[in-house]
Amino acid sequence: MKKIAIILGCAVMLVGMMASRVMAGGAFDQWGYNYEARIFNGLLGYADENRPGDGNPDTYLGSSTDEWSFITNDGVYHEVIFNVAGTKLVMKWSTAWHMHVFGPDGIRYNGDEMSWADAVAQYGEAWCTNHDVGSGTIDGVTYEKMRGYSRIVWIGDTTGYTNPIWGSCAIVHKVVNAPGVALVFDEPLH
Repeated sequence: MKKIAIILGCAVMLVGMMASRVMAGGAFDQWGYNYEARIFNGLLGYADENRPGDGNPDTYLGSSTDEWSFITNDGVYHEVIFNVAGTKLVMKWSTAWHMHVFGPDGIRYNGDEMSWADAVAQYGEAWCTNHDVGSGTIDGVTYEKMRGYSRIVWIGDTTGYTNPIWGSCAIVHKVVNAPGVALVFDEPLH
């Protein structure tokens, strides 16, 4: 009986040590960010850069909708609107993106962020991907379930890019799917 108690005690300690290492090395915060793994997995409303934003998971940057407008490969302009409430987002980003947006400590706007050019020179391509699943509209038609994917890359000079965003970045790949709808945009880096 004493041997069983010792074995169980050792097993509990081992599991506890392993769990604490996992938690310390890459846990998600209460909003869905894991800065060490460079991933966000949560509700779109919690991805707000001033987290927790207005404290409401049904809004993103103060709005109840996330609007995308873009031109697809066939040259057609489309408007896609995700309802923020209930939309799930998985966002991933490169080390260069992380170093520009968050800096080494993972905190925005505290002065340790690198310039885009320095981050790219040191860490390679700066990119961010967004995978959205939620409800909304595509060109005015309502869908209860739609999916969106975007790949955004820091370009510097966006002249000549079809879908520039945030001044120095461009959307180079976008896919939006809903029942009977498949919108695709691909643009090679210039």
